[in-house]
Amino acid sequence: MKLKQLSIAAAVSALTLSTATNAVLGPIPIYLNTEYRTESPVIGSIASTLSFDADDIKATGANTFIDFLATVPSVGLFNGHGNVPAIFMRGGHSNHTLILVDGIKINSASSQNGAAEYGLANVALNDIEKIEIVKGSGSVLYGSQAVSGVINITTKKGADGTHSTVSMKHGTHNSKTYALSASGGSADGFVRFSHNKYTTDGIDARDADTTNDKDGVDNKTTQIKLGNEHFNVIYLDSRLKNEYDRCWDGSQSVDNCLGDAKLNKVLISTNKKMSATWSAKLSLAQIKDTRDETKGGVFTLGDQYKRTDTTLLNDIKINNALLNIGLSKVNDKNTENNQQITSKEVFINWQKKINNIDINMGARYIKHSKFNNETAYNLGLAKYLDKRVKLTSSYNTAFATPSLAQINAVATLEPETSKNIELGIEKTYDWGMVDVKTYLNKIDNAFRSDATTNWTWTNIGRLTTKGIETSVNANINNYDLKFSHNYNKSRAHDETTQAIRRPENITNLTLSRQYAKFNSRVQIIKKSSSLDADNVKLAGYTLLNLSTGYQFSKNAKASLTVNNATDKDYTVANGFNQFGRTVNLGLDYNF
Repeated sequence: MKLKQLSIAAAVSALTLSTATNAVLGPIPIYLNTEYRTESPVIGSIASTLSFDADDIKATGANTFIDFLATVPSVGLFNGHGNVPAIFMRGGHSNHTLILVDGIKINSASSQNGAAEYGLANVALNDIEKIEIVKGSGSVLYGSQAVSGVINITTKKGADGTHSTVSMKHGTHNSKTYALSASGGSADGFVRFSHNKYTTDGIDARDADTTNDKDGVDNKTTQIKLGNEHFNVIYLDSRLKNEYDRCWDGSQSVDNCLGDAKLNKVLISTNKKMSATWSAKLSLAQIKDTRDETKGGVFTLGDQYKRTDTTLLNDIKINNALLNIGLSKVNDKNTENNQQITSKEVFINWQKKINNIDINMGARYIKHSKFNNETAYNLGLAKYLDKRVKLTSSYNTAFATPSLAQINAVATLEPETSKNIELGIEKTYDWGMVDVKTYLNKIDNAFRSDATTNWTWTNIGRLTTKGIETSVNANINNYDLKFSHNYNKSRAHDETTQAIRRPENITNLTLSRQYAKFNSRVQIIKKSSSLDADNVKLAGYTLLNLSTGYQFSKNAKASLTVNNATDKDYTVANGFNQFGRTVNLGLDYNF
């Protein structure tokens, strides 16, 4: 079938409001391995990694990508309703986790510190094929901001044949989720269209807000993806309207704020096998984003930002070893005042298995238009004591350059640099696997913004994060059990207490089972007490989340999700309320 015919078939199929399967083009899905930034690594995993496919995501009952991250406590999500979302992976700052969609960075150029922030809401949950989370420094392969971890989201392609999808979900606080997609695919190529919309009235988030207004969300995302074995094009358009409290108007905090964020992305990529040992991939991405605000009834027009990212990746196999060489140029531009920053980067990474030892090593050089040149290094080793026991160790350096918005506000900021050490042991059993990792990350010139500096950015010296992560994955009597406990200690050089909004201990227990037409899941999340600004103590809490799905037929499935089932009253930010018990009922239809 020709590509044009596929497009017409997909459009017609969309009108039938039927649903797509999760299959991808071709008999064997090929994914980027996020830890090594290649589709064909020759060694096993060394870093602490988590992986989720579309079925795993669906089983959580999440409405949005942010909701899904909340079910993975070890990513350190801070999602205070009526506040800006953030990720504090391994106790790092919010700009220390790099977020990628189809390999392209979505950390916003318009963000005050380069964190993903509301960009997390631009990821349409039903479009996700796979999520890979890599903890620890990843600057050698990915550059700036991969200081504490990398989260890479791979979106779906068109499946073999013609399919469409529709799903609906309604729940507490008048939350509504609608998702529609249509796709077609064959050996000649594929095309996929999707549209997603999520709205909720929300709650009155802030205790001190005397207006009793609700802080609602209205988010919609449309994506078109087409291509074949060697060529892909993605177009995405997203808009998020988020009501929230306590925004900054330049001189003081004000209530009753509305953020109106718009994002547009175009990605073109091509890959070619140059020879029996060499394959290459070239990608060109352009992202435009802006965020207008209404602050205390006064409308403020936000700046327009544009990011252009050109990347060439090369995989070369030599004598059972793999050499990865990458070149990239990233340009961030404020199109309102014509200010811009550019980084030109090159990296090389080599991996090989020698006897029973896996070796991974590499370096990245960055030439930045505003700062001194930076170089990052990595060395990772894994030794197999036998078929069941593996020891891992790694040393990485990383960096995070100030965002364009930060540079516009404070021209004297210096890049953050870090040194990270990680040691681990992994043992497999007939029933599953146990994994223990310990890490130490020392970050110099760490960024901070607070009231003592009139909310402007400064370099505060050193931020030290260290901890131990323990995980158990098991299958016992057809029950899938996942347990994790994360201990983290995060301290700035001038402080003796834990960094704010970072519990020292987070425990997660998830139990799931497929029984006949039911697929049910129970999750318990326990977080210890933490601190907020001005040393305000936030009490620890335990949440119970329940979800189940019932497969009526091959084409229809219903779902029920009850989060915070015990209606726990808890706080993640001082003065801000969280949702109590929430209930969502959904329906997916396939044919």
